[in-house]
Amino acid sequence: MLKQIEALEADLHSGHAEVATYSELVRRHTRTEQLACKVTDDHVAEIYRLQAVQEARMARKLKDPVAKKRKVVALVHPRAATRRAVASN
Repeated sequence: MLKQIEALEADLHSGHAEVATYSELVRRHTRTEQLACKVTDDHVAEIYRLQAVQEARMARKLKDPVAKKRKVVALVHPRAATRRAVASN
């Protein structure tokens, strides 16, 4: 009888350990979900902020008639001109 009670007690203790383990896993999972949601919310907020900045830039360009006509031209210098050096003998 005593052996049966000790076996039952051992089973209960192992059951408590399993419950504690699963409780810890649930707690960690909940915390991880909260962090993942926060990171996602921050990321989406940054995307919206950058979109607003880009739309403001595009609106400014559309309103500015000079910006529409302005062309960017690269200045090309012949390499020979930059290589010429005056000889100082």
